[in-house]
Amino acid sequence: MKRSKGFSLIITRRALILASAAVLAAAAALLGPSVVERVHRGLYGVKPGVTLEDYPVGGLLEHELYDVIASLAENLYVEARNAAWDWQKHEVRSEQIGRVVDVKATVEELLAAAPHTRVEYVMVQILPSVTRRHFQVYRRGPETDPAIALMINVDWGDEFIEPMLDVFRRFGVSATWFLTGRWAKRTPELARRIADAGHEIGNHGSSHAMPSAMSPEEVRRFILEAEDVLAEVTGQKTTLFAPPGGDHNRETVAAAAELGYKTVLWTIDTVDWQRPAPSAIIDRVVGRAGNGALVLMHPTQPTLEALPNILDQLIDAGYRLVTVGELLAD
Repeated sequence: MKRSKGFSLIITRRALILASAAVLAAAAALLGPSVVERVHRGLYGVKPGVTLEDYPVGGLLEHELYDVIASLAENLYVEARNAAWDWQKHEVRSEQIGRVVDVKATVEELLAAAPHTRVEYVMVQILPSVTRRHFQVYRRGPETDPAIALMINVDWGDEFIEPMLDVFRRFGVSATWFLTGRWAKRTPELARRIADAGHEIGNHGSSHAMPSAMSPEEVRRFILEAEDVLAEVTGQKTTLFAPPGGDHNRETVAAAAELGYKTVLWTIDTVDWQRPAPSAIIDRVVGRAGNGALVLMHPTQPTLEALPNILDQLIDAGYRLVTVGELLAD
């Protein structure tokens, strides 16, 4: 039978392993197990004199390092803590960045260290999901980047949505659509088409009610009820909240923030719900366009007619048209 080259290599490797084991066994018989262990640690363990910060680890083997570092790392762990609203003092308690030892990376650093060197722990930061920034109201994004986000608030206007999607598709632009829960529940297919077209989904509350008239618990329920519907219908977990009519107070923003939401208003209001002429909408947007602008729209007939011209002029002016999430990313 003809044997392959690979088979021969396997046989050779096995032979080497067996030979090494035989050599070690023979050495142990002649020199004693303690001598062989010192040789083994010299070859495969941490070099002499190496310390993990002030803890000596010279000669330790890989599996021993894992046990030692895992034990020492417990004292270095810092739990991440979200920013929160102090409902008594009406102020924000800052977040805390956590940290944990990367045991595997620290072991690798130690095994590669030269003799008599000091090695630091390899630390990994744990970022909180809610920061102080969540407790502010966003009326625009950074002004250092020529980017603009279009936001479409939806609680009505079904007949204009698909034609607007066609315009966005033609220009290769994604916007952020803030949907009420009741609208998405009533028209799930249309809501799903918005998400499937590559647009970002934002939370516009469960209905078109006024959040400033609600208790904090009612605001939470107002947001979470919409979140559940939108997640089920569109498959997106919402993290941006546009209160209906821009209505809010400090408690509204705080309640949303503790749920992990950024509260978003606008830089430019098209006031398209009044059904002005398309030219008026174009002038409002293009005339006030600037870096970081948030442009508020609704699905109306004049908005649909103005949209191609708006996109064309903004792109020609050198603006990147992004989603609100991209614009406000940390």
